Amino acid sequence: MDGVKRNILLYSLCCCYVFPQYLCTGLHSQTVRFSSQVGIHREQQSICPQISVGGDHFPGFYIMSQFQIAELARRGTVKKVTGTSTQHAAYQIGPAFNFRINTRSAYSLGLPEEFAFVAVLRMSGSTINKNWNIWQMQDVNGIEQLAVRLNGQSQSLEFTFTALDTGRQTLVFGPLPTLFNDQWHKVVLHVNRRSVTLFVDCAMIGSQNIPARNKVSLDGFTLIGKLKDNPLLAVPFELQSMLIHCDLTRARTEPCYDLPARTSTDGTEVQRSLGPSGPAGVPGIDGISGERGDDGGEDFL
Repeated sequence: MDGVKRNILLYSLCCCYVFPQYLCTGLHSQTVRFSSQVGIHREQQSICPQISVGGDHFPGFYIMSQFQIAELARRGTVKKVTGTSTQHAAYQIGPAFNFRINTRSAYSLGLPEEFAFVAVLRMSGSTINKNWNIWQMQDVNGIEQLAVRLNGQSQSLEFTFTALDTGRQTLVFGPLPTLFNDQWHKVVLHVNRRSVTLFVDCAMIGSQNIPARNKVSLDGFTLIGKLKDNPLLAVPFELQSMLIHCDLTRARTEPCYDLPARTSTDGTEVQRSLGPSGPAGVPGIDGISGERGDDGGEDFL
């Protein structure tokens, strides 16, 4: 009996004190570590609220709501325009309104380690050639911590972050001449623990490895639509959607069907990438039997 009691006691201690990091598998001394992906999933659940966008529900942050863009349109501060189709609304952003909020008010628990930045936007006029931040996080002193930037001078998309050991770093994806025009585009940036991958109009542009990143300080500001060299100045552009996806798998599989067909400089339509083909479906059921043919003549006997 003493041996049985001892095993029961050890099992109880294992489940009560070791369970948060290890998984008990019985009365033996075996343990199973939770994978890093499980830890990331738990972080997403604890940090990311459930949001609703167009009747769809998922964990993330709706940046449009953080800046109250729809409410500003109702007040007449921001102009509402037609988006990628007549069924989609968009908004003319800048340069009259200062889009800057306190980071802590929008991300009370910070950002998860892995997330996807998603924006559907259109540039026009001089904005196409400017170097500006679509979305940026600054610390309390106005120093850039995190940013997604469109550099019209080099026709590239840039992602700036703060590395754990080496400080601020910038990844450059480009040149991307098909992005810098007056057409609607969907930009998706997957930020993983050790890599960043860019998709434009559902076509993968490239992926780059990154070192470990510092967490963003919440005692600062979040901005949209600002010049890189002068964050006090806003740039004009049209914005249909901007959000942070905390479910990378879901963000990766969202289609681009609502984007209008792109045209090249000579006016011809450009085929848009819809992503890789899926696996073949299951075989279909047999069709109905055909009609009976005529009897053969004597010549065929």
